[in-house]
Amino acid sequence: MIFVLDEGFFIRCVRDYDAIGYFYRLTQLHTCAVSSSSLPVIGQVFKNDLPYYNQYRDTLKSIKIIKTPPYVDLDDPLAKADMGAYLVSLSAATISALVVTENREFLRLSNIAISPEDACNMVPTVGDVSFLDLKAVNFQYYEGFERAIDDIFKSGHYILGPQLEAFEREFAAYCGVTYCAGVGTGLDALELILMGYLTLGIFKQGDEVIVPANTFIATIIAIANTGLVPVLVEPDINTYNIDPIKIKKNLTARTRAVMPVHLYGRCVELATIYEIAARHGLKIIEDAAQAHGALYMGRRTGALGDAAGFSFYPGKNLGALGDGGCVTTNDEALYHTVAALRNYGSEIKYVNMIKGTNSRLDELHAAMLRVKLCRLDADNEARRRIAAYYRKHITNKEIIIPSVDGESSHVWHLFVIRTKKRDSLIDFLRGRGIHVLIHYPIPPHKQKAFPQCNVLSLPVTEQIHSEVLSLPISPVLREDEAERVVMALNDYAG
Repeated sequence: MIFVLDEGFFIRCVRDYDAIGYFYRLTQLHTCAVSSSSLPVIGQVFKNDLPYYNQYRDTLKSIKIIKTPPYVDLDDPLAKADMGAYLVSLSAATISALVVTENREFLRLSNIAISPEDACNMVPTVGDVSFLDLKAVNFQYYEGFERAIDDIFKSGHYILGPQLEAFEREFAAYCGVTYCAGVGTGLDALELILMGYLTLGIFKQGDEVIVPANTFIATIIAIANTGLVPVLVEPDINTYNIDPIKIKKNLTARTRAVMPVHLYGRCVELATIYEIAARHGLKIIEDAAQAHGALYMGRRTGALGDAAGFSFYPGKNLGALGDGGCVTTNDEALYHTVAALRNYGSEIKYVNMIKGTNSRLDELHAAMLRVKLCRLDADNEARRRIAAYYRKHITNKEIIIPSVDGESSHVWHLFVIRTKKRDSLIDFLRGRGIHVLIHYPIPPHKQKAFPQCNVLSLPVTEQIHSEVLSLPISPVLREDEAERVVMALNDYAG
């Protein structure tokens, strides 16, 4: 629960011993905030009350400040009675919060106002453990998002503007590459890389691209959509990533690239793939959609091959507030080709050198991603702590937990277990209020979208898809929620 404290109660929380008790109880159990509309009154009070000035500043720094929205209904009964209270209620409504107040008129006229006593009695309920609480994930960045939105409105640039340029520089630097091109989706990122190589004459229609058979289908769609041929190779059952040894058996005279997928957030073991690519003149195109920030031999994903495609789908480790993606590379020719292809084949306005498409990461998403990029490493560390807790404490013999070579090589986009009793386990966990998902229930070669692949026999892939189950994991998953997940898994008797 989120509570917005009106100015009267906030002032009492600083000055009054009894109210301080309320404040500490609320902040221990819930998230607390004040409306920006309250700050002038609060500031004026403590400007003239020096003994409490430092305490006021420390208290204010410990909670969030919620912006007052510009839309005002002057006919609202609360606005007529008390404009200050009405503005506080508007701020609270923007984040679905309740207002804690001792103002009787406020309590009478507003359906979101609550007394301090009632607020303190609202003990957080033990609800379900969400698979991924995106609202909570993004609320961490509330102030930064507000500032970013204001900057975009003031700039008047909404597509291919300064926010995108800044994000491209910052994400390229983060990955350790020279170039980054923001695009519309992660699927587009992979397609544009392949279209770029086709445009440059490095690939031709009908060439083959080796890809893991157990990937999300978008990887394979990108290859098929560009007139290339996906060659599905079995994964390693222990890592869920493509088995480098099996790549060799699938090479032909038409093979032009390997597309390793860092599935679930774990870096692919690339040493053997590097040797194969060098010996046969193949491009390495990373599908890094699930592995923002993961490291392999001291280098980040996005810089491990000739080019990489990222997704910024909201649920990713670095997620926008809608669809988005990017291409990273050190190849200048490929970068400029992709930059043109994403914009109708044009890098100079109304000068179209090639046939392109429309796939651009817009200013709003770029700005949001800049805010979140600053905390990506910290968020990944939070995921690693949860994964370590799971791996240490899940002891049920019916469950296979994921292995890991090195902590930095995995950013735990997903924590995927395996069990031969998946359906039974799902029902059991749902009964305990724990939400889980399957990534992915149907292997790509069994999808109707690729009928030509339906006859393939890929036993390792089929086993993985019949057994995998993803547990809740995110930077905002609480310790008590992780404990509930572990307890339920260990209680499961099949």
